[in-house]
Amino acid sequence: MPEQPTRAPISPGVQRTDEPLRTVALAALAVHVGLGTLSLVLFLAAFQLRTDWFADPAQLVGAGPTSAELLRWAAGVDLVSYYLPIAVIAYVLWRALRPRSPMVADLSSLAACGYVVAGGVGASALAVVGPMLMNDYAAPGADKASIEVAFSVLTETVYRAIWQFLDPLLLAAWWLGIGLLIRADQPRLALLSFGLAAAAAIGAALTLLGLSLARDALLGIFFIGWMTWSVWLLVLLWRRATPFQR
Repeated sequence: MPEQPTRAPISPGVQRTDEPLRTVALAALAVHVGLGTLSLVLFLAAFQLRTDWFADPAQLVGAGPTSAELLRWAAGVDLVSYYLPIAVIAYVLWRALRPRSPMVADLSSLAACGYVVAGGVGASALAVVGPMLMNDYAAPGADKASIEVAFSVLTETVYRAIWQFLDPLLLAAWWLGIGLLIRADQPRLALLSFGLAAAAAIGAALTLLGLSLARDALLGIFFIGWMTWSVWLLVLLWRRATPFQR
């Protein structure tokens, strides 16, 4: 549970200046948590809860038009929950924490921006190209072998190369920086940030080594930790806890 926040008095002028930025941050966190959970549910539905498809997403190509449409919505919601709101959250944290260490704040925010761009491109490609290939595969007279190859390249690029290798490395750098910047005021949230950074880096290494079973087991823990971190941050911003009182 979050520490009892330390609240500092805020002058009316400062509150009027920073209130819109705080409101935007709270909205971004709410969208991230709410739509992020919905995205997970949609992906589970698109994969029809088949564990073998999760292990090898390329098998989804023959799942049919219903799964194709679910995949479209799952990837689209993923874009507007796990990527675009993170840009807003990273900017607000950068504004709040940069005076403590400009170098750490700048580098960690740069990593967050890289995560948003790389992962957002992957989500966009999956939302547009994935369902198109799945529908083409189900069409009469389709060249199924060629479509299978194209879909396999798409899923391996998005799921493995971007979402499970590059993205975790960038997130690890971001969370490491955030943890360093808030550890004096919010030591327990900083500890969670360090834990998420370590888990993300380990997950990327497992992907590179091809240890899919261990990586997939870690993903479940990682998701719970990320949602906990996001809700915790939302509460701190809502209460104007240190170091977010301004």
